[in-house]
Amino acid sequence: MESEMLALIEQLEALLNLGGRVPLSARMIVNAPEAFRLLDLMRQSLPREIVRARHIFQERDRLLGEARIEAEQIRAAAQAEREALLAEHAITVEAIRQTEARKREARLEGERLRMEADAYAMHSLRDLQVQLIQARADLDATLKTVAGGMELLEGRAAHSAYSGPHPALSPLPSVGSPSDA
Repeated sequence: MESEMLALIEQLEALLNLGGRVPLSARMIVNAPEAFRLLDLMRQSLPREIVRARHIFQERDRLLGEARIEAEQIRAAAQAEREALLAEHAITVEAIRQTEARKREARLEGERLRMEADAYAMHSLRDLQVQLIQARADLDATLKTVAGGMELLEGRAAHSAYSGPHPALSPLPSVGSPSDA
C-alpha cells in the first residue's frame, strides 16, 4: 500500500517537473487533466491505507486471542495437574505450590504477550499515521500548485487581446479541497 501512494506522488512530482515555468513568476503550466487523474488515484488509494490499519488491529486481536488461548491451556493443564496431585496426600502441599506458581507464570506470560501485541500495534499505527500525514501534506501542496497554475492561466486569458474562448480554459469539474473529505 505504501509504495502505491509513493509512486503516485512521484508521478505527480514528475508531471509538475515537466510543466513549463511562466517567465518572471513562480507559477507553472501543468497538464491539468493528468494532475487531476493522479489526484483521483491518490484519493482511491487512501481507503486501502485504512484497510491496512484495520488489518493491524485484526493482527493485534489475533495475537491477543492466541495469548488468551495459550494462557487458558496453561491454566487448564495446571488445574488438571493440581487435581491429580490433590488425590495424592503425600505431595499435596508441593503440588498446590507448583500449581499456583504455574498459574502466576501463565498470567504473566499472557500479560507479556498482550503488551507485546499492543506495542506492535501502536508502532504500526504510528508509522501509518506518519505516512498518512505526509501523503496529506504532499497532496495539499500539489493541490495548491495546481490551483496556482489554473489561476495564472485564467489571469492570462482575461488580459489577452484574443476575444474568443481559450481551448485550455474550458470549464473543469469542481474539485473539493482536502478539508472537504
